[in-house]
Amino acid sequence: MSTLPLAGAFAALLFVGFFGVSYATDQIADHVVINEVDTNPPGDDARSVVEWVELYNPTEKSVNLSGWQISSSVGQKKTLTLPPSAIIKPGQFLVYSNQILWFSDISEQVVLKDKNGEIIDQTQVISDKKNDANSWQRKYDGLISDSNQWIFRMSSPGSSNGKLFGGPT
Repeated sequence: MSTLPLAGAFAALLFVGFFGVSYATDQIADHVVINEVDTNPPGDDARSVVEWVELYNPTEKSVNLSGWQISSSVGQKKTLTLPPSAIIKPGQFLVYSNQILWFSDISEQVVLKDKNGEIIDQTQVISDKKNDANSWQRKYDGLISDSNQWIFRMSSPGSSNGKLFGGPT
């Protein structure tokens, strides 16, 4: 019965091929990332509503974020410069908010730049027309960004969106 081992190997290949395709192409970034963004939280945008950005460090080392900037790409293009005390440890989440109406609710792209002005990370173009508790977030913490890795779901500022595998804890 030499066909039995061959059938088992074929079944294993089918299983890995079917279930493992996503994981074979997904990778965790090697730099600090924008992990989650709420451009339209509950409440009146023109009042005290706090829009926020969550950064995540998927690396094994602390990163000094002093002088780094988080900015909007449309409208008034407002920018938040991170303070000298901004250090993000491995596996840590940091949430930053800025002035009222920091982001546009439609066709926004949030950009993270280092102290030299180089783009470190950015979101896809996102829109959030509802004043609700949902946010745009990476499917898994620190996942390299492409249009398939961002999802719109219940916000979780300062905590995990889910782990793909390994990484700092």
